[in-house]
Amino acid sequence: MALTFSALAIADTHSDCGLAQTAFGPCVPYMIGQDQKASAQCCQGLQAVKDLANSPTAGQTICECLKSELDSAGPINSELASGLPGQCRIPINVIPTSSTFDCKKLA
Repeated sequence: MALTFSALAIADTHSDCGLAQTAFGPCVPYMIGQDQKASAQCCQGLQAVKDLANSPTAGQTICECLKSELDSAGPINSELASGLPGQCRIPINVIPTSSTFDCKKLA
């Protein structure tokens, strides 16, 4: 299953969206409940996503990209998604916590 997520994530690594999806790829199995805890690679990727989401507009764009990636992978486990920043000890608010998450409300 991890190969599928990696293949989805490397579709366009020349844009911030593609970079964010590639960095976030290791988190997808955790976000959909396949992994019981976030891996070190996931947390490293989450830091890269935070670095890319360096303005409100960039944060909204990155959020939409990650939401698209997660929607194609399967249903998001909202509890795990909400806890990911804390588990990785990275304060970030652009991670969609459900398929109905409204990225436009990010400030």
